[in-house]
Amino acid sequence: MMSKDEPDRMSLRRLNLNMLYTLDAILNTSSLTEAAQLTHVSQPAISVALKKLKGQLNDDLIIYLNGKRVLTPLAQGLRARVRKLLIEVDETLNFQVTFDPQTSRKTFRLAASESLATMLLGRVVPKMLSEARDISVVVSTLNRTTHADLFETGVDLIISPEALVDHKFPSTELMKDRLSCMVWDEHPSIKSTISMEQYLDARHAAVSETSNFNVVPQEIFSKMRVSATTGRYGTLAELIIGTDLVATGSSWVLQYYASRFPVKVLKLPFATMETPIYVQWPSHLTNDPAHMWLMRYLNDFAEPHRIAHATFMKK
Repeated sequence: MMSKDEPDRMSLRRLNLNMLYTLDAILNTSSLTEAAQLTHVSQPAISVALKKLKGQLNDDLIIYLNGKRVLTPLAQGLRARVRKLLIEVDETLNFQVTFDPQTSRKTFRLAASESLATMLLGRVVPKMLSEARDISVVVSTLNRTTHADLFETGVDLIISPEALVDHKFPSTELMKDRLSCMVWDEHPSIKSTISMEQYLDARHAAVSETSNFNVVPQEIFSKMRVSATTGRYGTLAELIIGTDLVATGSSWVLQYYASRFPVKVLKLPFATMETPIYVQWPSHLTNDPAHMWLMRYLNDFAEPHRIAHATFMKK
C-alpha cells in the first residue's frame, strides 16, 4: 500500500482539468459506478482514471476496511480543496459581463430551510423558469450544514432566519416572518379566529425537524397537546385536512398552503416576535450580473407578499 501523505508537486501539476473533475467525482460518490455516471464515462474508463490518479498522487485514495469503502487521509484532505478549485474554475469559465435572462445559460443553486424551500419551489422557481427559459434552478435544504460549506459546494444563495446568518458573508433582509396557525377550512369549531382557550384545548400537528414551537412562550407550549407529527413541512397542510388539528408555523408558508389547499390561516391568540429572513451569498458574487438579476427577482417577488403579510397581521 502506498503510504506517502503528500503527493509530489510535479505530479499535481500534471493533473489536467478533466482528471480533476474525475477526482472530484470519485471523492464525492459512494462507488466507481456512481462516479462513472456522474462524469458520463464507462466504469472501465473511471477505473483506468483512478489508477492514473493513484500513480500521479502516489496514494491509494480509496481503501477497503472490513468491506467498507474508505478515503485515505490524503483523499479526505483533497476532497474539499478539489471541489472548491473546480467551483472557481467553473465561475471563471462561465463569467459573464452581462446577464440576459432570455438568452443566458445559468444554473442557480439556492439553499433554504425545508419550509422556505417549499415556498420557493411553489412560487418563485416556476415563474423564474417561465421568464428565463435557458436557466436551471437547484433548491436544497440547509440540513444543519454551515454556510461556508454550502458556498464551497457551489450554492449561490442561502435564505435563512436571522439567527442562522453567518456574518462572514454579505447579507440583506428579504422579509419578516411571524408565527401563525393553520386549520382545515371546515374545522368543526374554529372559524375566522382562534381564542386562547381553543388553542390550548386543540390537538396540534407539528413538524419534527422544525423548531417553531421553540419560539412559542414556554407557559403556552407546556400546555399544548401534539397529536400528530410529520417529518416534512411540505406535508403539513395535507396532515390537517379533514381533522380538527391545529398547525403552528411560518405565516408566509402557511399562507402559501392556504392558496393551494382547503385550509385557512389565523393569527395566534398570543403575542409573537417577528423573525427577519435574510439572503446571503459568497462575496465574489456581489457584483455578478446573474446574481444581481436573481436578487432583483427575489425582491420583486417578496414585495407584494410583504404587503399582503402586513395586511394579514393587522386584521
